[in-house]
Amino acid sequence: MSLTTRRTTHRLTIDAPAHLIFSVLRDSSHWPYLDGLTVYSERVSGDDASHELRTSVAANGSLNSSHCHRVFDSEGHRAEFRQLGLEHPLLSLGGGWAICRAEGLSEVTLNHEFEVDEEAGEFPELIHRTIDEYSRRELEALRLSCERLAVLLRQHSGTSPADTKAREA
Repeated sequence: MSLTTRRTTHRLTIDAPAHLIFSVLRDSSHWPYLDGLTVYSERVSGDDASHELRTSVAANGSLNSSHCHRVFDSEGHRAEFRQLGLEHPLLSLGGGWAICRAEGLSEVTLNHEFEVDEEAGEFPELIHRTIDEYSRRELEALRLSCERLAVLLRQHSGTSPADTKAREA
C-alpha cells in the first residue's frame, strides 16, 4: 500500500460577525435547512465543547453518511474535526475551521488533511475532487446563511451594519 497525505485549504469572506458564523458551524441541528447539502445531522454524544456528530450528505449523486468527532475553541473561533469509521481507500480525514476578523468582515478558512491509498486506482483523485467541491459548496452555503442571518439580527436589534462593524473592531 502506498500512502499519500493530501491537504486542501479553502477561504471565503463573509459579511457577518465571527461569533455568529462560529455558532452556525457548532450547532449542526439546523444544517439541513441551511446548506442544501446536509440531509440529516445529529449530535450523538458530548457537549458544546467536544462532541460526536452523525451526518448524511448528498455528494456525487448519492447519499453519504459520516461520523466525526469535533472539538471547539469558542474564544478563538476555531473547530477541529476528525472523521471516524472510514472505508478504504480513505485512511484518515480531518481538518479544521478558523474564523478571523478581516477589514470589518470575517474570513473563514476550512482546511482538510486526508490520507489515501494511492494504489486504489481513481479513488484518490475522486476523493480529492469530492472534498474540494463539497468544501466550496459548504462555504458558499455558510456565507449565504450567515449573511442573511446577520441582516435579520441587525434589523431586529435596530443597528446598522456600520454600528455592528465598529463594535466588533
